[in-house]
Amino acid sequence: MADLYNNPLVWISVVVGIITVCVLLARRILLIGQWKGKVDEAQSTFKTTLDSFMKEIRADIKVILERMGPTTSTSGSPITLTDLGRKISARLDAGAIADSLVPKVHARVSGMQPYEVQEFCRDYIRGSEFAPTDDVKTLIMQCAFDNGLNQVQVLDVIAIELRDRLLSGQEE
Repeated sequence: MADLYNNPLVWISVVVGIITVCVLLARRILLIGQWKGKVDEAQSTFKTTLDSFMKEIRADIKVILERMGPTTSTSGSPITLTDLGRKISARLDAGAIADSLVPKVHARVSGMQPYEVQEFCRDYIRGSEFAPTDDVKTLIMQCAFDNGLNQVQVLDVIAIELRDRLLSGQEE
């Protein structure tokens, strides 16, 4: 056994074995490092792509919201005035305008379902039958301008007020 420790071939074999193990470990470490580098690069590319995608999405959402603009009524059922719609209604005194129109159209909506009354009021106010005074026309345009709306959105406030009065008259 003592000869085994003193034999140069054994020592050379041990040294070669240790060097082989070290080389193999170094290759593994190098491969792991290369793999980690690729993963990091892929993650960085993904993050950059995701960031630019999210910026585009945010920009698109802003454009959509700008196009939508403020609204005077909700899309729920039944359609109701938003806070902006109530503000415009107060500024126009849309309730008084609607009250003045009720006698003119009450007979025409008699027997209609609520949805039909709503559509009638919308068509009546937007159409040529509704003839507001010059003062009311000016006020409608001023409300539209002051609130970034179009005139139809302001007219819809009057239509909703008219609908509410006609429907409350049907219930009685």
